[in-house]
Amino acid sequence: MRSILETRICSLDYPLSAVGAEKIQDFMVISPDLLHVAYIAQLEHSQTVVWDGQPLAECDEIIKGSLVFSPDSQHLAYVGSKNGQQMVVLDGKAKKGHMGILADSLVFTSDSRRLAYSVQSGDQQRVIIDGRSRRKYKGILSDSLQFSPDGRHHAYAACKDGSWLVVEDGSEHPAYQGISVGTLKFSPDSRRLAYVAKKDYRWLVVADRQEGKPYSAVGGGSLIFSPDSRHLACAVLIGTQPVTIEGRYATSKHSKQLVVEDGVEGRHYEAVGGDSLVYSPDSSILAYAAMKNNKVLVVVNGEEGPHFDGIGRGTLLFSPQGSHLAYIVREQQLWRAVIDGSIGQPYDTFLEGGLVFSPDGRHWAYAVQHGGRAFVVRDGVEGRYYDAVVGDSLVFSPDSQHLVYTAQSGERQFVVFDGDEGQDYNLLYTTQTRGIQFITPQHIQYLTLMPNGEFRLVQEEVQVY
Repeated sequence: MRSILETRICSLDYPLSAVGAEKIQDFMVISPDLLHVAYIAQLEHSQTVVWDGQPLAECDEIIKGSLVFSPDSQHLAYVGSKNGQQMVVLDGKAKKGHMGILADSLVFTSDSRRLAYSVQSGDQQRVIIDGRSRRKYKGILSDSLQFSPDGRHHAYAACKDGSWLVVEDGSEHPAYQGISVGTLKFSPDSRRLAYVAKKDYRWLVVADRQEGKPYSAVGGGSLIFSPDSRHLACAVLIGTQPVTIEGRYATSKHSKQLVVEDGVEGRHYEAVGGDSLVYSPDSSILAYAAMKNNKVLVVVNGEEGPHFDGIGRGTLLFSPQGSHLAYIVREQQLWRAVIDGSIGQPYDTFLEGGLVFSPDGRHWAYAVQHGGRAFVVRDGVEGRYYDAVVGDSLVFSPDSQHLVYTAQSGERQFVVFDGDEGQDYNLLYTTQTRGIQFITPQHIQYLTLMPNGEFRLVQEEVQVY
């Protein structure tokens, strides 16, 4: 039995400014707690951001993709332009104007108390933190500005005198020929900083200001700290750079790829999935995907698993306690889940989100498309068939006893709770980042958009008999 309470959040009373947007997040954002909605609205001769139904200050233009909520959902920041200048607007109040602002540079600390971003000043760029301008540089590397997990430290990559260097808490690291985009990382305990730099036309990892061994390339997305911050691993290339053929990397007999952990090199492979590296929660196990003899396999602490035609990108997953390892594989155009070495049933497609474990690690689930039908497989048992299932909406309850997800039949969308279909809605915003949330094991909430353009928070209490 399911009792439902709907609470109005706001209405889309103003025309959306979605021209040029590639995804909904470019012009609309939802807060982490699901209680706030903000979107870019088009007025007659200007634009504004509407926050929970209330329009903020008008601007000539709101920069798409710049809207961001703080982690605690209490603050909203974005970039607007007026009279030829751009400014950050925080909680409806415009900051000082600048020639330009890097729209993707706005970042809050984890405690939501601090905000930083990068600005253009003449032919130079600089970082502003807590409203204070930092040193000017020729350029600030895109997506490099970040805070440490505890919010006490900051770092970014900057261009100076034709070279690139990392600035950590205002202190400059040694200069290099380049800093690889997206590689700047703080350790989970906030005590360590690592990145990939170019020196003498080769690439190396700099960790704790110490240089590692140079290689032909270091996988930018592969650099990863272990949860306990004691280990650092990455994928590297030895030999000639791979070439791109029809948009895909082709391996060369003159090159090999391998994983380096704490400076120790692993086995050589034809290729290593740079974004596949994952540590177990207790930091004792490192797993990744690799290619050998044109087949793909998973390597766990150096031990090779069975070979397959392919492995789903980013699907390697440890259970919360680290006692189970799962991933998605492809064999002859069909896909299967592999859990602790046990290979599941074949399906046409695994839906976005891959496999999820319950908090206690004893249960698992994933969504698939097969034979024109979509359904969820829970602990190996296939659920009801639907026209569609939102693959990344799957979530287990805190006590691991219940599973919820979003499904669709015809034009109807609804939340499924342990196989029971809930009330029909027009459009549900239910993904893992802004999805169905458990308040208690029997109490869930999610956001819906009604046909009249009204956002409502839906709270359900489910009695299981």
